[in-house]
Amino acid sequence: MVNTFFSQYPPTPGAVIEPGQVDLGPLAGRTVAVIGYGTMGRAMALNLHRSGVDVVVGARPQSPRRALAAKEGLRVLDPGAAVAAGDPVMLLLPDEVMAAVFKAVVKPHLQAGAAVGFAHGFGVAFAGIDPGPDHPCFLAAPKGQGDMLLAAHKAGGGVPGLLAVQPEDSAATWDLAAAYAKAVGCLAGGGFVTTFADECISDQFGEQAVLCGGVIELLKTAFEVMVEAGYGRENAYFECVHELKLITDLVHAHGIDGMRRRISGTAAYGGLTRGPRIIGPEVAQRMRKILSEIESGAFAGEFLTRHDDPRRGVRALAADEAAGPLAVAGRELQQRLRSFRTDAGARLDDPESPAGPVPDESDDP
Repeated sequence: MVNTFFSQYPPTPGAVIEPGQVDLGPLAGRTVAVIGYGTMGRAMALNLHRSGVDVVVGARPQSPRRALAAKEGLRVLDPGAAVAAGDPVMLLLPDEVMAAVFKAVVKPHLQAGAAVGFAHGFGVAFAGIDPGPDHPCFLAAPKGQGDMLLAAHKAGGGVPGLLAVQPEDSAATWDLAAAYAKAVGCLAGGGFVTTFADECISDQFGEQAVLCGGVIELLKTAFEVMVEAGYGRENAYFECVHELKLITDLVHAHGIDGMRRRISGTAAYGGLTRGPRIIGPEVAQRMRKILSEIESGAFAGEFLTRHDDPRRGVRALAADEAAGPLAVAGRELQQRLRSFRTDAGARLDDPESPAGPVPDESDDP
């Protein structure tokens, strides 16, 4: 085999591969089996199909997601049959069920030598999935949510991605991973070489410390402080929550320094002088503790043990939050604001995507 994509094999961590360096040759003559048709599974399956790659979706006969995949023009088989037809087999399932499904459904039906792929490192890094030496293993992790990946690919673009391979010295698997990433649209802006563990740990830390944890708690606390002081819920919501998108869009497009230049002097000075009083050294210390829990596997163990606990699991915790004052105010104001939205980025709620207080990432076989 002639290796054409990377300048060296294995590529060094942090190396970047550009879309123009990659073609879909390693996928020629292959059928990709997508196991799970949730947000990410659906996006990847449809993007593969749009890229001209043969794809089959594995879903249970009684699953409504199976009917959706068929409606959208994809070939659908029972999970075991889809695995038997595929190389590579993409395991695009919720973290909490992935290991059990791999053991019961995927491993017994894998073709000899078939590759196994993931869009997130949790299954390999922390859930104990090991396809074994006879089955190449790769990661193609889009840096964007599934609906975003689907919309970007439809528009002719994509999102950046992270790539990893086990064993790391397999040149053919690196080329397969890159080709797959190009086909699903996660090389736009580059494909960055990493490891399964580094992708998973970084992803979980970002979610917990900032994106889905730290920021949300900051919003909730700021909203409550303003309301407690006698300010209207509407004022508190607009100033502490609604306008967050304005700032994150500016940071996304122009960086932190570019954002500062595009806001008022009052806002810039207030943020620069008061922000460090909100987020100080004690917060950094708590972040270090959270990072150590992720690195050690303590968080993964806690999550896998509690994920469906009726009192401490994710659905119970999300239901409690949904009953809180910020969530209630947000739902009321969103009803009014929704019809006035004009920017495409404001809505990620694809009507065919799973819905609910905690959306199912996919239908597990």
